[in-house]
Amino acid sequence: MAWIVIAVIAIALGEAYVSQYRKERIQEATQLSSVAAEALEQSLLRSVEAMESIQSLMQTRVNLERAGDRAGAVAIGEYLRGIAREEKFGVLQLAIIQANGWLQWSTVDFSDPVWLGDREHYLVHRDGQKGMSISSPLIGRASGRWSVQFTRPLLNDRGEFDGVIVVSFDPLKLSKTLADLRFGENSVSAVLSIPHGRLIARSADAENQLRRPANPNLPVLLAARTNPSGSIFAKNAVTERPMIMSYRVIGNLPLLVLIGLDEDAALADAESFATWVHTAIFATLLSAAALLAFFAQRSARMRSRMELDLTRQDAMAAEMARTQIARLLSGLPAAVYRMNISAAGDVQAFEITEIAARLTGYDMKELTTRQGWMEKVEGMDATAWTTYFRNVVYDGEASVEYHFRHRDGTTLWFRDQARVLETDPSGEVSIVGYVSDITRERTIQAQAFAASKLATLGEMATGLAHELNQPIAIMSLAAENASQMLERKGAEGIKFAIQRMGRIAEQATRARTIVNHLRIFGRQNDEGLGPINLHEIVDGALALVGSALRSAGVTVGIRMTGTMPPVVGQLVLAEHVMVNLMLNARDAMDHNPPDKPRHLTISASHNPATGTVTLSLHDSGPGIKPDLLDRVFEPFFTTKEVGKGTGLGLSICHGIMRSFGGNILALNAPEGGAVFSAVFRQAGDEDLAEPGDPQGHPDTISAAENRSIA
Repeated sequence: MAWIVIAVIAIALGEAYVSQYRKERIQEATQLSSVAAEALEQSLLRSVEAMESIQSLMQTRVNLERAGDRAGAVAIGEYLRGIAREEKFGVLQLAIIQANGWLQWSTVDFSDPVWLGDREHYLVHRDGQKGMSISSPLIGRASGRWSVQFTRPLLNDRGEFDGVIVVSFDPLKLSKTLADLRFGENSVSAVLSIPHGRLIARSADAENQLRRPANPNLPVLLAARTNPSGSIFAKNAVTERPMIMSYRVIGNLPLLVLIGLDEDAALADAESFATWVHTAIFATLLSAAALLAFFAQRSARMRSRMELDLTRQDAMAAEMARTQIARLLSGLPAAVYRMNISAAGDVQAFEITEIAARLTGYDMKELTTRQGWMEKVEGMDATAWTTYFRNVVYDGEASVEYHFRHRDGTTLWFRDQARVLETDPSGEVSIVGYVSDITRERTIQAQAFAASKLATLGEMATGLAHELNQPIAIMSLAAENASQMLERKGAEGIKFAIQRMGRIAEQATRARTIVNHLRIFGRQNDEGLGPINLHEIVDGALALVGSALRSAGVTVGIRMTGTMPPVVGQLVLAEHVMVNLMLNARDAMDHNPPDKPRHLTISASHNPATGTVTLSLHDSGPGIKPDLLDRVFEPFFTTKEVGKGTGLGLSICHGIMRSFGGNILALNAPEGGAVFSAVFRQAGDEDLAEPGDPQGHPDTISAAENRSIA
């Protein structure tokens, strides 16, 4: 009986020891595949960044060709041909598909017309996809080789679809790279598209496997739907061998990288060890040389423990490296989130990384739903969120900045930037985005804006003093005349005195208007975006700088109809933009020769197709040097003499217009002079608190309104 008990205990201990050894081998294999998947993901992200840069160059080549810059277009074209010829970054071919589906340009020479209107990578953009698309592997009609198409829409000058930019990537070259990464016998590495499960590259038998139909039900794809990275046990889809697989979704792309280690190969030494342990146990129990077997087993266990210690040390080193990477990533001031929006616009699923708790001070349990997040945002109601999500879905990506209430009661500025990951046939849209803390950035912007505003006020001080001195002088003279008349004629002078009092009231109103505009311009602005009127912007700015323009001999012509729709913005900030542009125009015309008139034309135009309203200022100055046009909105860049400019004015104007959801552009007019155009978003129904007609400005400008400020 005692022998049976000893035998049972020995077998149980042996099985426990074998089980622990096997578990540690599995953990080691899992860590190896996981680290390899992460490294491969970073390598592919760098390749995709190169694709995006190449696509931008191709759009620039087309823009130069449209603008008549043939030499520039040819130079970029030759550079692109060199990339394809040398197959840099795995690029096989670069091409432009026209809007009608015919091949227009390619780095592969072709003589006969090539029809690509039935290709997947053309159809997705023709049907409205705005961002980058990645196709299934196919054999190119122009190149005749296997390729994966990285595409984006080609846009015309109005931002409309005008074709497709195609970067053909070599999946077989990527497959060879994967094959060179050996992780043991029968291991496999692959790149798949999500959620369809198309094979993009594979380390073994790549060319044959690229023909394999897509399989959206692969276990690794099912796992990736709930977790963008992880490890699973599954069978090889080709060989049916059991595998230890680690996978990662590649950034924000619809791609997944997979590293699979053959389970039998990874655990071969564990099986050998188990066989040896079992043999040793039974030999100890059944052999007469029990003592000898005991010492042999003990010696073997000591050797195994040494090997296990070395394995544990390697695993600990790998874990420390992963922990260090995670700690570095956790230091970034951004929380990544993913959400699904149904065709009806409802949020179906939402998840966010744990960095959100550090950013907001709330427990992750309070941030598990999008509604829980939005309830802590100040200044954005349900309509504003709906508009933001609609912009993300329609444009492919969008961003918004808002106040967020921290757990400790303080208010932070967050930037929420998102892009469409995929859209399924049911209309449900998968979105990925990140939230970053821009409180310090907004503080610096506010300080720079305040400094610019003080500089502008200082520059206007002399003109405003003169502007106020005139009504004050008139009021003083009118009061003196009325007093003298009453003293000389008594009751008979009352009528004259009343007339003088009316004159005093008119001039007081004039002075009050100037002071009110100055007070509004100088105050701290904390209002949100809303509908504003273009005429109010122009009139307010002219009230502040009119005297400065007149002193400089500048004539102002206003060509704006009274039917311009309201735009989205903040009146104080919009006036600041106009004041800066007017003063810059005045300074530019200081260089005009005496016989050249100094004239500033203010005009407005409305584009219903894009929902934008443009307010333009055209001066008669010397214009902007062509090589400086791209730099005028850079911070601290100025073309003025030393001491006459900080280089912040136009940069702040650019930031203000972007915060309105608009833009500001600079160009040289063909007839001479510079044109600065502030592009506003037209206010929609959701932006109008109360509908109302614009102020009653006439449809045309009379000669008197082309007033001379001299």
